Amino acid sequence: MGSTIAANEPQPLSKARSFAVQAAATPPGVPGLDVSGWQVMNASTWASVYASGARFTYVKATEATDYVSSQFTEQYNDSYNAGLLHGAYHFATPNTSSGAAQATWFLNHGGQGTQDGRTMPPLLDIEYNPYGATCYGLSQAAMVSWIQDFSNTIVARTGKLPAIYSTTNWWIQCTGNSSAFSAHPLFIARYPNNIADGAGTLPAGWSAYTLWQYSSTGPFPGDSDVFNGSLTDLQMYGLGTSLARTVNNATVYLIAGTNKYPISNGVTLGALAPLGQVAFVAQSYLDQFATKQVAGRVIRDPQGTIYFYDSGIKLPFGSCGLVADYGGTCDASGYVQLTSPQAARFATGPAVTPLMNSKGGPLFYVQGGQRHEVLDAVSQQQAGVTGSFNTLSATALTTMPAGKPLVRDDVYVKRSGTSEGVLLTGGKASAIDANAATTIGLASKAVGSLATESIAQLPAGAPYTGAVKASGSSTIQVVASDGLHAWPAGVGGAAFQPLTVPSSLLTGSPAKPAIAAGAAVMSTASGTVYLVMPDDIRPISSWDSLVALSAGATPTITVVPQALIATLPKGPVALQAGTMVRNASNATVYLVNGVTNKIPFSSFDPPTQAGFTQFTFTTDDRLNGYPTSKTLLGFGVICGSQKYVSAGGSIHAVSSALLAQYPFTYVELDTFTCALLTKGIDATAFIRTPDGSIFYLNGGQKHPISSMARFNQLAAGKPYIDVVASFAASITTGPAA
Repeated sequence: MGSTIAANEPQPLSKARSFAVQAAATPPGVPGLDVSGWQVMNASTWASVYASGARFTYVKATEATDYVSSQFTEQYNDSYNAGLLHGAYHFATPNTSSGAAQATWFLNHGGQGTQDGRTMPPLLDIEYNPYGATCYGLSQAAMVSWIQDFSNTIVARTGKLPAIYSTTNWWIQCTGNSSAFSAHPLFIARYPNNIADGAGTLPAGWSAYTLWQYSSTGPFPGDSDVFNGSLTDLQMYGLGTSLARTVNNATVYLIAGTNKYPISNGVTLGALAPLGQVAFVAQSYLDQFATKQVAGRVIRDPQGTIYFYDSGIKLPFGSCGLVADYGGTCDASGYVQLTSPQAARFATGPAVTPLMNSKGGPLFYVQGGQRHEVLDAVSQQQAGVTGSFNTLSATALTTMPAGKPLVRDDVYVKRSGTSEGVLLTGGKASAIDANAATTIGLASKAVGSLATESIAQLPAGAPYTGAVKASGSSTIQVVASDGLHAWPAGVGGAAFQPLTVPSSLLTGSPAKPAIAAGAAVMSTASGTVYLVMPDDIRPISSWDSLVALSAGATPTITVVPQALIATLPKGPVALQAGTMVRNASNATVYLVNGVTNKIPFSSFDPPTQAGFTQFTFTTDDRLNGYPTSKTLLGFGVICGSQKYVSAGGSIHAVSSALLAQYPFTYVELDTFTCALLTKGIDATAFIRTPDGSIFYLNGGQKHPISSMARFNQLAAGKPYIDVVASFAASITTGPAA
C-alpha cells in the first residue's frame, strides 16, 4: 500500500503485463494480497493468483479527496470473479482535508461495498507521508481525532468499523501509541527477515492482528498478506459482522470461532450491536459452525476473562459465583466464547458487582440468576446489601427473570409506569387504585416505585375494596371521593374485610360523616346511585327518588370504589320515600316509609291528610323488598319522639296532655319520611269537619259545639284544626259541649 497519485504512479505501460506468482515461505493463516494502481492485472492474472492459494485482496480505491485509482474497478471486479474476497482501501492524507471529507470521498468512489458475504470491511491506509513530514504536520492528538472522524463517518454510512492499516513505529510516533481504536480490525505492516519472527510488537490496544502485510516482493503481485485465522474466519470477516441469518429463517446467530450461538430476543441482539449489523447468508455458510447454547449476556475472551456486556462495554467478573448470579457459568455452556477481535469491539469497563443500576430506572440486586429490584436505600440497608453499583442501559437486565424485590413494610409504593400502587405490610402487597391512594393521602407518601413484575413476586395481601382500618383501631372506614367515612358493620349488608393501614399513612385524611341507612352511594365506574338500606343497597330509579330522601334539598352522593359496591348485597330498585304504591295483583296500598318498611292503609284519608299524594304501581320484587309494618297507617304518626295527627295535608304535634283526646294508634315514620312532611299548627282540643261542625275533644270523646259563640267561650282564643269526616268518625261522639 502506498501513494499512487500521478506524481508517484506512472501510467502502466501495458495492461497485458504479467505477474508470476512466486513460491515463498508464508505465515500461518489464509493467504492474500493488496494491490494499487501500480499493478495492472487482468482476469487471467487473478485466476492464477487464486489458483496459487490467495483468497482475499484489498484494492486501492481512493486517496485524499481528488484521486480515484484508474485500476480500481477492474481489480475489484476481476478479483471477486476469480473467487477472492475483496475489499477497498483509502490512502489517507490527513493534512489535506478532514477525516469525514476523505471518508465520504472514499465511500462515494468504491469504498461503500456490499453486504454479500465476500466484501471485506472498508480499510484505512494511514502510514508514512510520502510527500512530506512523516506525521503530515499533525500533533498526536490531532491525528487520533482525524482517524476517529474518518471512522465515525464510515460507521455512520456502512454500520461497519473500518480496518486500519499501519506500522507499529508510525503509530507510536504519530498517534502517541493510542489505544482508542482497539475495536477496529488491525492490518499490520512488517517485513521480517524471517517469517518465523512474526508481526512483531503491535500498537497499543491490539492483542492480535487481523491481517499482516509481511512482504512487498511476493509471493503475490503487489503486497503479500495473511489473514489471522481460518478460511471460515475470513468468510466471517468478509461479512463485516458476527451476526447472521438466512432469508428463510428469522433466527439470528452470533458467529464466534467455529461456533454459532442463536439469539433469542431483540434485547440481546441490540446489546450485540458492536459486532455489526445482521447479514443474510446461505444456510451452507451457517452449517459450517457448530450450534451452541442460546447467547446470553455473559461472554469470554481468548485470555479466559469472563464478562457481562452492555452498551458497548464489557465488565469483568471477579468470581464464578458472580457469573452464576448473572445467569452464566464458568464452563463453556455458560458463556459465549468470543475471538480477540470480537472481544475488542467492547470497551472494558469496571468490574461487575451484585448491584446494577439501570439508566433512568431502578437499582437491582443480582443474585441466583435473578434481578431483585431495590425499593429504596432503607430497604437495601434492611436487607444487608452493601457495595457499589454500575449504571448500564435500561434493558441490561430485562432478559433475566425478576426475583423477589428488596422492600420494607408499612409503606406505600407506586407501580412503575402507572398511577396505581400497592401497600406493603406484613411482607405482602395489597393493590390500591390511584383515586383511593390520593383520597387517603397515600400517593403523596409513596417511598418509591416497583415494576409490575417485581410486585408479582411478593405474596398478595388482603384485596383492597375501599375499606380500611388504621392499625390498632377497630373502626372500619371506607375511602370516598371526599375523605374517610366510618361504615358500621351490617349497614347496607356490609361485612367488609378492611385493609389494615399504618395509622401514620392515614394522618391528614379528611374525616367525613358515617354512612347510615338512607345514604346515597355510587362509584366512578357506574352512573348508578344506590340507596343504603338496613340490610342491602338498592339502585335508585330516579332523581326524584333521591331528592325525596333529601327532603327536597340537593342530594349528597358519596362516591366510593366500585370494588366496595361489588361486595355489598343488592336489593331491588328502591321505591321513592313517601309514595303510595301497590302491585297489579293485590289491592292493598302501602306508604313507602323511607328506607325502613312499607305501611299498609285501608283508606287514602290518612296518607293524604298527612300530605302524601303521589301514587304509583310497582313490581312485586320491589314491593316485597320492604318489610311490611304490622300496624295500619291511621291519622296518628310518630316522628322521632313526637306524636302527630294528620289533617289538612300536614301533621300537627299532639302534646302529652291531649294524647287521650286523640285516641289513635300512632305509627312510627323514619327520619326520611318525616322530613317530607309539613308541620302545621299544634293540635288543640278543637276540630272542625268538612260540613262546618266544630267539636270539643274531652274525655276521649268529641262534643258538638252548638254555636261560634259557644266555641269562642270554650276555646278562649285557641284554634281548631280542620279534619276529614273519617278522622272525626274515629272519635266517639259525646254530649254537646
